[in-house]
This record gives sequence, structure tokens and C-alpha cells, in this order.
Amino acid sequence: MSYDLYHPSTAICRTYSRQFFVKALELGRLYGWEPMGTCLPSMYWNEWLGTYLTNDGQIVKAEDARSLAAALERSLGDIPDTNPRVNWDPRSWAEEELPEWLTLEEMEIIEDGLQDGLLDVLGVTPLEYFAGDVKVDLTKFIRFCRLGSFEIS
Repeated sequence: MSYDLYHPSTAICRTYSRQFFVKALELGRLYGWEPMGTCLPSMYWNEWLGTYLTNDGQIVKAEDARSLAAALERSLGDIPDTNPRVNWDPRSWAEEELPEWLTLEEMEIIEDGLQDGLLDVLGVTPLEYFAGDVKVDLTKFIRFCRLGSFEIS
């Protein structure tokens, strides 16, 4: 699964893997981002929970996107330029708990996604995940978030 993030006023669209997006949100939280929750897509007008982890066309408000960008930017100095996980085994974290800040719905989404590629990153800290070449991708994501409001689809 991947996320297409679309910035309507510039028509810029970026695609990120589930692993990347989950780790970016986690890193943002570690560096002070307080999620405002997403705005509901019109088709969910009674039951929307404000999640970031589905791709249902939900909207991230401009203030929230810029706050996420600022938090991620604060992390850049702490992210190694080389990847320390040369021989890392994703099975080594299998008994670890999910991050406490996730909503129950988001925990279920992640648990369902373990077979969809998340197994290999949930035990890795965000600083480790973004180390090395992935740090460049994170800086591009920060620039995208600075543009303001975007849609997750």
C-alpha cells in the first residue's frame, strides 16, 4: 500500500510507501508535532475519526501540515547521514508494542498491514529509518508539507 499526497493549489502529487509515511508521522510526534486530525472526506460525514493512516481522500489542514514540517525539520540534525542498520533483522522486534499515540483504529490498520510491509519497520526507530539515503526523501517530504493543506489518497 502507498499514499498519494496531493496538494490542490499547486497540483503537486507525491507518492510515499506506507512504511515511509508511518515513520514520518512517528518522527514528527517525537519532535513535537501534535496532530490536529484530518478533515473528513464528504463520503464519511457521520463516522470520520480523523486518521492519517488510510487513503480515503482525507484532508490535512495547512496549519497541521506546516506544524509537521517544522517538527520533522527539527529532527534533521539528529538523523545520521549513514544507515546504521546494515544487517538488521525485522523479526527481532516482533514482540514490541505499537506506539502509544496511535488511535485504536490506527493500531488496527497497522496490525492489518504487518503483512503489507510494515513488519520490517515498526521495530526501527524513526531516526534509524530515515538515516542515510532516506534522509533526502524526508527533506523532500518536509518541503511538500510546507506547501500547506494536502489530501491523502
